[in-house]
Amino acid sequence: MLESKIRPSQFAWLVPPALALMGCVGGGAPDDPYDIGRKPEVVASAGAGSLDGPIPAAGSKQSHFPLVDGTSWTYHHTTVVDDPWDETDTVTKGTYQGQDVFVLSDEEDAQGEQTRSTHVIDGTRVYRAYKEVAVGDVVAVTTTYDPAFVRYDEAWTTTGDTVTLDDDWTQNCVVASTASKCAPGAVKIGTTTHTYTVLDTAAELTVLAGTFTTVKIQRENVSDPETKIFWFAAGVGKVREESPATGAVTELSAYEIP
Repeated sequence: MLESKIRPSQFAWLVPPALALMGCVGGGAPDDPYDIGRKPEVVASAGAGSLDGPIPAAGSKQSHFPLVDGTSWTYHHTTVVDDPWDETDTVTKGTYQGQDVFVLSDEEDAQGEQTRSTHVIDGTRVYRAYKEVAVGDVVAVTTTYDPAFVRYDEAWTTTGDTVTLDDDWTQNCVVASTASKCAPGAVKIGTTTHTYTVLDTAAELTVLAGTFTTVKIQRENVSDPETKIFWFAAGVGKVREESPATGAVTELSAYEIP
C-alpha cells in the first residue's frame, strides 16, 4: 500500500490568474495556463490484485476517463427521495497556449443550472482545474483549483493502493442565483483533502449500458466527511457512482466515444 500527501508547492505550475477565469467556457476553454507534460507520477506497485500490461495514456480513448472530443455519456440517477432522472454529459476539446484542455459539461437541470468543468491531463492523472456553474447560460459562480482536483489516475493498478491529496480552491461569485447562493463579488477560499483507495481492479458490474470489468475506487472527503464509490471501465469511463450515506446512485445507461 502506498500513501502520499501532495502539498501545494508541488503544483506551482498550476497558478491561473483568477480574473482570466471569469467567463463562459462555451465551445472552447477558459484561460487556464497549464503546463502539461510533466513526468508521470506512478502511485501503484506490482503485486497481487494488479492490472496486467501497460497502463493506457491518461485521457485517451482506451483510458478509464476518456477525454475525447465529442464523447457523451448518459447516466440514470436514483435517490431515496427524488424521482429518477437521466442526464447526458459531453466532452468538448479546447486549447490554451498550445496545450489541450477538455470541457466536461452536463445538461441544464430543472432550475436551468449547468456545470462546465475544465479538465487537464498531467502524467497518469486527469484533473479538474476549473469549474463554472451557469444559469440560463449566464455564469453564476466559478471555482479554480490549485492544486487541481484529481478525477482519475491510470496508475491506480493495484488493489489496496491509497493516496491522500489536497486541492485548494477559490470560489468567485459572479451573479446572484440559485446556483451561486452568494453575493456578487464574494470570494471564498478553502482546501479539500481526499483519500483515494483502490478497492478492486477487476470488479464485474452490470448496469443499463451493459456488463463491464471495472476499477472500483473509494474517495473519502477528509475535510467534510463524505464517502463516494466509483466504478471506472477502460475505454468507457465512469460506469457507476454511489453515495452510501445518502443512497444516491448514478449508473451508465448509454455512451458514445468517437
